[in-house]
Amino acid sequence: MEFAGYEFKGPYTSVTKVPLDARGVYVVVCLVDGELHCCLDIGESRQLGNQLKSHSRTDCWEEHVHGEIAYCYKTTTAGSDRDLEPNPLDHDRIDRSRAEQVGIESELRWKLDCPCGRNPWAEIEEYWEIYQSYEAEFGPRGSGGIE
Repeated sequence: MEFAGYEFKGPYTSVTKVPLDARGVYVVVCLVDGELHCCLDIGESRQLGNQLKSHSRTDCWEEHVHGEIAYCYKTTTAGSDRDLEPNPLDHDRIDRSRAEQVGIESELRWKLDCPCGRNPWAEIEEYWEIYQSYEAEFGPRGSGGIE
């Protein structure tokens, strides 16, 4: 299955089909009559199967599913030759060995709208609106000066 130009394995309705210790990116989807209906969540892990088996957002998936929950995954390597930076809010949580998977997760969260999980791009949009309202009210940032 393809998401945003990346080839993923799945969808699998059983998490046991996802390798326990593989590093990579996952997309949790809703299937209706065996067909993809919507994306529920996106994430990355050093242990895909283990992460999905005991995921903290399972309740959110169950709340938003209209059919059955299925799992797709893409394995990644420890390094990266990607030029794409992850979103700025997650920049500090990345070590070099996770750069590829965090970059892919960040791109997918940009392109796909999911009800579960934190979407830093939506947070940035909200912060930008606040920034613009401050700028309109008080002028450009740093322009107040000290008297």
